[in-house]
Amino acid sequence: MKIAIWHNLPSGGGSRALNYHLNGLHERGHYIEIWSNSPDADGFMQIPADVKVHKITYNRTKDTSLKDKFKSFFFEKDQNMLEMEAHCEKCANEINAGGFDILFANSCFFYAVPSIGKFVKIPKVLYLGEPFRFFYESLPRIVWEAPQGAAGKTFRRSYWLPFLEDLWAERRNRVQMREERRNYEAFDKVLVNSIYSAESCLKAYGSPAEVCYLGIDTEMFKANLHSKSDYVIGLGNFYINKNPRLAVEAMAQIINKNIKLIWVANMVNQNYAEEMQTLAKQMGVDFEIKTMVSDAELVDLLSNALCMIYTSQLEPFGFAPLEANACGTPVIALQEGGVKETIIPNKNGFLSDRNPKNLAKHLDKLSENSDLRKEMGIFAAEYVRTEWTLQKCTDNIENALKSVL
Repeated sequence: MKIAIWHNLPSGGGSRALNYHLNGLHERGHYIEIWSNSPDADGFMQIPADVKVHKITYNRTKDTSLKDKFKSFFFEKDQNMLEMEAHCEKCANEINAGGFDILFANSCFFYAVPSIGKFVKIPKVLYLGEPFRFFYESLPRIVWEAPQGAAGKTFRRSYWLPFLEDLWAERRNRVQMREERRNYEAFDKVLVNSIYSAESCLKAYGSPAEVCYLGIDTEMFKANLHSKSDYVIGLGNFYINKNPRLAVEAMAQIINKNIKLIWVANMVNQNYAEEMQTLAKQMGVDFEIKTMVSDAELVDLLSNALCMIYTSQLEPFGFAPLEANACGTPVIALQEGGVKETIIPNKNGFLSDRNPKNLAKHLDKLSENSDLRKEMGIFAAEYVRTEWTLQKCTDNIENALKSVL
């Protein structure tokens, strides 16, 4: 196949998934070109040298102008959305003229479902990590919840300015929600990473998606069953939806107070990080955040951890638990989202509710029983090597793309 790839992904799980898809398809002899504002996701992706890259700039502004706010009030697209459509249309024109068999689009950091499908005239497939979750989940409150009522403040300027800001934001969100649904419907097929994500898309867009499971690089993530240090590892961008607070609260309940919590993140909300570090100190938890570690250091940290604690809220798939498993490290995760499709209770880890005491019981069980930890680590590493390989990942995406031709 001659494949055109489009994405607007930051570093993280989405770009890692695309990197695996890209390299797997390339190794099987498919011709590939990439269009993106940041083709290598700010250096996170490893693109083969013979893959042609088209860097098409997307000009986004940080501040919302008064004109854009006024336009949003009447359900019109703001300048940033129009700029993204112009970016996608320019990419699409080049793709349409390039004699490609298929467009393999991926998510947009700002809008989740990109608009490029509306402009491309060849068969088109979207790999969507998740819907724009802030429209559909409480993080910590759902965006559609009304603010406080006037309560005697009707004639105060202090009430009306926030009222107008909220009204403009609500209209802008509704426009984005409308456009993302239209963009979703423009694709011939939408692929997702888990059954949970397929259900989320059905709820969000009213149209089904097809599960196309991912895989793990078992050459990079290798098991080390002999050396374990006294720390528990958390992994994921340090944002509220990754729920590090729950990990800290669980660590405060464990018996062995000498066990440390290390959290590895590419991106960090500094204010939230300071809040969680203060909480950890108050609770007597030894807590460290490591940022932008190398792949080699990440593998070392995963391999030597007692276990991984994975507290992400409604995580669509979750590379981190399987990466830990590939390194021979059991995982304690929440029994929600796509993680339920990868963690087999009492085999490669444990699934728990959100009660910190229950999470702590699993942490105690693994920290106090080295034989159990080793037994689960052996199973976990073999499980990933047989069931979650990059070969299967490439089979899945290759078959899905061919099915629309």
